[in-house]
Amino acid sequence: MSAGIRRTQISALSHGSSDFLIVAVIIAKQTPRTIKSKNVDMRSVWNFTLRDAPADYINVSFWGSSIFIDNIAQNFHIGDVVDIIKAKATFRKNDNTSFVPDVTSPLVLTMSENISEMCLHSEDDCAEFHQLLRLPTRPPGDYITLSDVHANGQALKGKHVNLLVAVRSVGALRQVTTKQEGKVLECREVEMMDQSPTCLYIQLWDAEMAYRADNWKPRETVLFIADVRLNWNSFKKCMTATVTSRTIITENPDMADAEDLREHARNAPIVSSAILDQFATNFPEPSTINNVMSCQTVWGRATNAESAESFTALVYAAIIEMDLDGFLPLTVSKCQHCQQSVDEAVGICMNNDCLVNSGVERPLSQRVYDLRVTLADHTGSLPGCRLTSPAASKALNCSPDEFDCLSLDAKTALKWQLLLRRCAARLVILPATGDQVTPLISVLAIEKVSLPEYASRTPMF
Repeated sequence: MSAGIRRTQISALSHGSSDFLIVAVIIAKQTPRTIKSKNVDMRSVWNFTLRDAPADYINVSFWGSSIFIDNIAQNFHIGDVVDIIKAKATFRKNDNTSFVPDVTSPLVLTMSENISEMCLHSEDDCAEFHQLLRLPTRPPGDYITLSDVHANGQALKGKHVNLLVAVRSVGALRQVTTKQEGKVLECREVEMMDQSPTCLYIQLWDAEMAYRADNWKPRETVLFIADVRLNWNSFKKCMTATVTSRTIITENPDMADAEDLREHARNAPIVSSAILDQFATNFPEPSTINNVMSCQTVWGRATNAESAESFTALVYAAIIEMDLDGFLPLTVSKCQHCQQSVDEAVGICMNNDCLVNSGVERPLSQRVYDLRVTLADHTGSLPGCRLTSPAASKALNCSPDEFDCLSLDAKTALKWQLLLRRCAARLVILPATGDQVTPLISVLAIEKVSLPEYASRTPMF
C-alpha cells in the first residue's frame, strides 16, 4: 500500500477525501459508456456499485480511455471483492439518480485511469463480503407481487418497482443489432413467477446479467430485483419488465419470504391451464362471485384485456354444448404435485419438470374430470369452458370414478339433465396474451336456476 493511504469503510468517507483504500464487493455493474466532447479526446466511463456492510453501499464512476475502461470492465464482475485505491469521494448529484442504482451513501466515488487503482482483494476475509451478496438493498417487505403488476396494467408503465420472484424459465441468449448505431447487443428473456397465478417476462439487456442468468435454475433460484422498470408489451398484451442501469439483483436473498417462495416454486404448476386449475381449486368460496356479466362482456374482456390478471364473473346462460356421451375421454389421472396428466399405462407424471421425475417426491395421482362446455346467452357464447372436477361432480351428482362405470345410455341421460337448461355459472378467467392466444375459462360452480331468476339477473348487454 502506498505511503499515506489508509484503509477505511464506506460509512467513514467524507466529501473531498481521496487518500484511502476501500475493500468491498461489487453488487452491480453497468456497460461502459463513451462520452463525446468537442474540447477533449473521447473518454469512457464505467459505473458500478460497491458494498462493504449491510447498510453501506456506494456508486463508483471509473473514467479513462475507451480501451482502458473496456478492459477493466471486462476483468471485474458482480461478486468480486476488490481493493479501490485513491478514488475521490464527493457528494452525489440528485440529477444523476435516474441512471445509477439508489444507494445509502450520500457520496459517489470517482476514479481515473492515471491516478486510481483497482485490483482483486487478496486477503482471507473475502467470505464475509460474499455474505453481503445475499442481502437485498431494500427492506425485506418492500416489494409488490406480480398480481399487483398485472392488476394495475398500463398505470405502472415506465415505473420502477421492487419484485421478489422465482425463476420459471431462462430464455436463450440472443444478439440484437441496434438500428441507429449498428451495435450488437446481447439480451435474454427470463420468465419469473411468484405465488400469484401469473408470470412476468423480464428483459436482460446488460451483458453481465445476461451471462449470470446461465446459472439461474428454474423453480429453484429466487431473485430480489430492486428498481426494475415495467413496460407494456403490445404484442404479448401484458406487462413486462426490463433491467436498467438503476437495477440491482440479489440472487437467493437471505430472507424468510424468499424461502417460502422457493418452496412454492418447487411444486407450483407452470402451464397456464394448470395454473388456472390450481387457482380454481384454492378459490375460497365460489358463492362469493356475484359480479354479473353477459357472455359478450366476459369474452370481450378476456380477449382484449389491458391486463393479464385473472378475473371472475357470474354468468346467467345455457349450456349449449356438453359431450358426455361422445368418444373423447372425460376423466383423466393427474399428478397431485404439478396437476399435469399422468401416463396411466406406467403411472408416471408426463411433466419433465415435476419433482416426482427428479426423485424429490413420490408419485401421487387422482382421477378428475376433464370436461369442457360451451355457455351461451342472448349476447354471445363462451366456448371451451373448463368445468372443474368439483363443479362437474356436483352438477352431475357423480364422481369421476362413478362416471367411468356408467353405460352410454346413462351418460346420455345425464347430459340431458343439464343441456339447454338455464344455469348460473361462476367463472374465473385468465385473459389471452401474446403467448396464449385464447382465454382460459374455468367454471368453479354451475347450477340450474328458475326462469324468474334468469330473466331478472341476465344483463341486456
